[in-house]
Amino acid sequence: MIKKISLIIMLFVINVCTFAKEVVNIAVLYSQKSSNNMKNSQSIIEKEFTDVLEGNYTVVFPKELQIIAKEGPEGIDESYADLVKNKKVDLIVGGDHLVSNQIISKESIKKLSIMPFAQYISHGETSQVNNLTYSVQEIGFDKIFQLLRSVDEEFSEITLIVPAELLDNESKMISYIEEHIKKNGVSKVNWVAFDGNYEKLAADIKGQTVALLGGFSDREEFIQIMNILNNEKIITYADGYGTGISDQAYLSFEVDTNIQRRLRKSAISLLEILDGSSAKDQKVYVVGGELRPVINQSVAEKIGKWPNWRTAVSAKIVGKKSVGEELTLYSSIRKGLEDNLQLTMDKNDLNIQEYQVDAAKSSRLPQVVAAGGYKAVDQGQADAPNDVKTDNTYVGVGLRQVIWNDKLNSAVSVEKSIFNAEKESYRQSELDTVLKVSTTYFNVLKLKAFESIQYSNLELTKKNLELARVREKVGYSRKSDVYRWESKLATDISKLSDSQAKLQNAKEELMRILNNDLDTNFQAMDILDTEEFLGIAGLELTKKNVMDDTLEKLMKLGLENSTEIKQIENYMDAAERKLKEANRNFYSPEVALTADYNYYMDRSGSGNLYSDPADSDPRKEAWAVGIEVSIPLLEGGERIAKRNTATEQVQKLTMQKEDVENSVKQNIRASLTDLVTAKIKVETSKDARVAADKTLELVTDSYSRGEVSITELLDSQNVAIQAKETESASKYNYYTRLMITERAVGAYHLLDPEVYSELLGESSLKVQ
Repeated sequence: MIKKISLIIMLFVINVCTFAKEVVNIAVLYSQKSSNNMKNSQSIIEKEFTDVLEGNYTVVFPKELQIIAKEGPEGIDESYADLVKNKKVDLIVGGDHLVSNQIISKESIKKLSIMPFAQYISHGETSQVNNLTYSVQEIGFDKIFQLLRSVDEEFSEITLIVPAELLDNESKMISYIEEHIKKNGVSKVNWVAFDGNYEKLAADIKGQTVALLGGFSDREEFIQIMNILNNEKIITYADGYGTGISDQAYLSFEVDTNIQRRLRKSAISLLEILDGSSAKDQKVYVVGGELRPVINQSVAEKIGKWPNWRTAVSAKIVGKKSVGEELTLYSSIRKGLEDNLQLTMDKNDLNIQEYQVDAAKSSRLPQVVAAGGYKAVDQGQADAPNDVKTDNTYVGVGLRQVIWNDKLNSAVSVEKSIFNAEKESYRQSELDTVLKVSTTYFNVLKLKAFESIQYSNLELTKKNLELARVREKVGYSRKSDVYRWESKLATDISKLSDSQAKLQNAKEELMRILNNDLDTNFQAMDILDTEEFLGIAGLELTKKNVMDDTLEKLMKLGLENSTEIKQIENYMDAAERKLKEANRNFYSPEVALTADYNYYMDRSGSGNLYSDPADSDPRKEAWAVGIEVSIPLLEGGERIAKRNTATEQVQKLTMQKEDVENSVKQNIRASLTDLVTAKIKVETSKDARVAADKTLELVTDSYSRGEVSITELLDSQNVAIQAKETESASKYNYYTRLMITERAVGAYHLLDPEVYSELLGESSLKVQ
């Protein structure tokens, strides 16, 4: 029994020892200038090493072994020596370029060290130093100077600005860099060692036109340096290390992916070393390939210099003064309804018609006229028994109140009907504005997606160009492949430029509709991030029974909502009232009350008055009150012509209403059918895009191994890009068709969330 227990324990121990993973304790050493970015860098480093080694080894990054070195090169050496002595440390990783550059310059390394962020090759293809391997970003001065000359083609002198401690400790770097710079047509190189003295820096760079900056990692320090250089209008380029640092300069290259490549290669090297390879025999990893230029727009505006279109079209733009307000579909519609100029003019027309109603009503209100004057009469009239003398000066007032006049009543009714028709016309303009805004907004989103797709296509072409160059070197293909990819690269740059121009035009069109400044900067938020597209979009319209039921209800709703039908109905009311007026005009009289009052300020000369001659103060006032009744007897056939005209107008509008009702039904049918088709295209285009992506991946892999020709890869890439554009277009075309359908129905759920509650059987539709 005891023997069995012992055997079981022994087997358990053997099993645990067999399956236990070797623990690797990794220390990471950062310089003082990387302390602000240490947390972010640490998470990236840990992720890459863990992803590669997990399953074979247990990777541990003890908190106490994540070290910030003391100030300066001596501080880095001292902190590094402490880690070398620490028995808990299995591997030392350089956390930034200052540490990496300092360590790879050593002739002897006593503990396994991997330096991912070196800035130049200090050895040959391998480090040739025990316990040391590293990665380096290809300096690529050809690319740097191509970028600089896109701004200024004529410069022949350049200034290099680096931290003083780096320049002091890397003297061999000077000759190496100068050699490569002068190969690019630069006759003079000025070195500036920055030691923290900003006044000295300002004096040192006075009169310079182009500057390269390298070795900086403190963001605040770098920003102050850039302020000095920008004030001197100097074109600046910063090395590609340190996101958030280098792009403070005017020009740089995007390097996020290359940082991950360096760390991934370092992790792979560690895996090979742990499996028995030698660190000194690991190849130095040189990061190459096409890099995306980064242009700082705010710097460009400060110095007043811009790169050519070939560089700008494919560059990443940073440092914009303002990314602009976030514009959603819903906020765009609201702004359009408030500020659209055409809608404002239509509102003016509505107001004018309302004033016409008031003008028509005024004819039925009391009409008061004030008058005054002088009247001279002949002697015969003056001698007659009346109220005048030879000379008369007077003032007076007259009143007329219509009691009944069918023509005036008709005018009021007609103007009211026209006003109601104008209200429906304005409502129609509102609906059209919503459709116009939403259609333009979706066009901006579509073209924004197209620009992104074209940029992805450009990046893919760059990668395939690099792949073709590799294939040529290993003998898989001829130089013609490289030339074809270079030709495609030029074409793709042109397509990207075209997509950017179309996007800019679409943005300006949206701003025009919203009555904003055309150069207003804004972010158009994607529809899925901002609005709940409910309404009929949530129905399964591809099912025939659902489609038929929805169509029936939408046509009923459309006839109820149609502003076009309501507008015609109001014009019919006006025409019918005109017909009544024409018929009544044969017998309906005008009845009016009249009153006049005159006051004589002076009556002189000879003549008789009805007042008592013995009265020394004859009567000064005269008034009259009466009622008038009139009816026209003969107007030469005008009344008959008016009646016939009104009759024809009523008949015409009746038929027009019937035609519009049919048109509304047909528009709803057609738009709903188009909506279903658009929905199907969304699904099928997605399937096509997925298949095209998979095909491209397989063909690219086969091309890299020399199994297929360049023609197959070009075709696959073109099909993949077209599939992406089709998928994106189908998405926004579907949304556009949805808005067109709701316009045909005469209501938008974005404006009235309850509009489809009966149709959908719910009443809780929400819009952000």
